Order: sequence, then C-alpha cells, then structure tokens
Amino acid sequence: MAPLQKDETLEERLRPTIKVTKHTDRSMYMFVLQHILKPLNRFIIKPAKPTPSGSQPLDPHKKALKRCNITQRQTEGIYIYDMTPLQPTLSGSISQEKIQPRHKRIYYFAGGGWQMPASSEHWVLCAELANAVPNTTVSMVAYPLAPNSAAPDAIPMLMKWYHTALREAEEAGETVVLAGDSAGGNIILCLTLAALYEDVNQARCPTALMCISPSTDLRRHNPDIKVIEKHDPILRIPFINMTARTWRGEWDPCDVRVSPLYADVAPLAKRNVLVHGVVGRYDILGPDAVLFREKCNQAGVHGEWLDWEKQMHVFPLTWSFKLPEGVASKEWMVDVLRRT
Repeated sequence: MAPLQKDETLEERLRPTIKVTKHTDRSMYMFVLQHILKPLNRFIIKPAKPTPSGSQPLDPHKKALKRCNITQRQTEGIYIYDMTPLQPTLSGSISQEKIQPRHKRIYYFAGGGWQMPASSEHWVLCAELANAVPNTTVSMVAYPLAPNSAAPDAIPMLMKWYHTALREAEEAGETVVLAGDSAGGNIILCLTLAALYEDVNQARCPTALMCISPSTDLRRHNPDIKVIEKHDPILRIPFINMTARTWRGEWDPCDVRVSPLYADVAPLAKRNVLVHGVVGRYDILGPDAVLFREKCNQAGVHGEWLDWEKQMHVFPLTWSFKLPEGVASKEWMVDVLRRT
C-alpha cells in the first residue's frame, strides 16, 4: 500500500471509491426472453460478413432518425455519426435545427465481438441518450472491425482519432464521455489507458467512461466463465474465444492494449477519470468485468456501477422492448450521465 497522503486517514484510504448499486430481482418478462434466446444464441451472435479494412460508413436506423438529427463526418479517417434531438417548433412540427449549444459529447462504441457494426438496438439507445441527457451530442463511432482490421491495425488508427477528437472537444469547450458495450467497452478502456500511459500528466482524457458489460480479459481463463455459461442465454465460450483471438491478432492476450484487466489503472485515479459500468451476473464476461471494477476500487478510481443478478450480456439494450430491467438500467445510466 502506498504511504498515506497529507491529512488522509487509513479509514479514508480503505473507503470504497466505486459505488455499486446491486439488484437481485428478475422479471417474468426477462425470464421468458432469456429462455427463448438460449436455444437461438448461435443464430443471434453469428458474425456478419467481414467488412473491408478501416472505418466503414454506417446506415443510421430509421428509429433513431425519427428522434434525432444525424450527421455523418470523418475524423482521422474514422466515420462519426453525431446525434442531436429533433426540436419541436411552435406549430408542433419537427425541426432539424439545433436550438441550444451542446456542452457535453458522448462518443459511443457499439459492441459486436469487434466484428459487427452497430445494431438497431445500439442506434435506439444512442438516440435515447441524446434526448435524455441535457445539452449532449451523442456520437456513434464506426471503428474498424476485425478480421480485416484487427487490433494491431485498428488500435493505432483509433489512437490517432482519440487524440484529435479530445483536442477538438477541448477547443469547443465540450466535456467528453466515452461509452461502449461489450467489445466497445473494451476499446474505450484500452484507448484511455493507452493515452494516459503516453503522458499521465498532460494527456487529454475524457471526464468519464461508461462501460456496459465490458470485455476486460482476452485470455478467457476465469474459471467462473464455465460456471456461468449454463445460465448465459446469449454467449458461449467458443464464441468469446474466437472473437478475442480474431481481434487481438498477433498481440498477446495479456497485452494491455487489448486486455485492460492487466493494466495499471492508477493513472485513471490520478487524472480523476470516472469509470462507470453495468454488469449482469448471467453474462460469462461478467466475472472479469467485476475483477476490473475491483481493481479500480483498490486503486482509488471513482465511479458508479450497476450490478444485477440473473441479467444477461448488455441487458440495457432491451429497454426499447419495454423489459423492466432494460428500462431501469437505461434510466440508471441516464441519471449517472446527467450528473457526470
């Protein structure tokens, strides 16, 4: 343990810095959905046809277009989709003009095993965040996908994007939150830590990270994975092994550029980067996410986490289907993001 700082007591040193909100309930609707999904998981999570190398343009979903003005741009070769709420006019019609300036930006990295582009559920969640978090632009990041852009190629491109995006936000007077689920949660952790390793004192960094069911250890050696697999309605061990192997390419699975669980997270505490998260306990990636959360807690990193028993991988995406846990977890994220 590091020596106590001036005016710091041992009790203060041992006090948790990650606030965990725990739930143990499961609705009948979620129970039924999980049992429907379980025999169909091999069809649900099958990777799409490989995309070309580099960032590829996306097609915003029509449900998001009904609620947001969405504009496409590129930063350092990475396609970005900026989402702001459609504003009602005095006549009751919808205007695509932005009425008020935006002071916060959420960059969202959608999950999909590092191989699949954003789904309709991702677009709907981002549209909701754009409408629910005041004065905020939500920007979907079309990051390069494996196998044609595995981590050894994609991470350098994304680091270049990261530095430019954070500089532009600083110049615009915006605070930045990086958010992502599953593979996207992995990427936002790895990018932020890599930037801080370059220069912990001077590197630009986001105000906070919002990690939804993040993948934190590409070794996939946690013994709890096998225990939870019988309950997980979506993910299977061969699939998560395949996606990890495809993404990391020639890099070692313990390389901190792809496995944040092995990283020194003290720089996050030093720069006061908040690390928020959501984890479900019927998710085979959950045990490693909890280990990462506890590592942050021990290092003095601040943040808030939602920890929910019997919930599946990335369960907040179910909010648009009116599932109680999906709605509640989405509202929890909105509340945290409003206060961040």
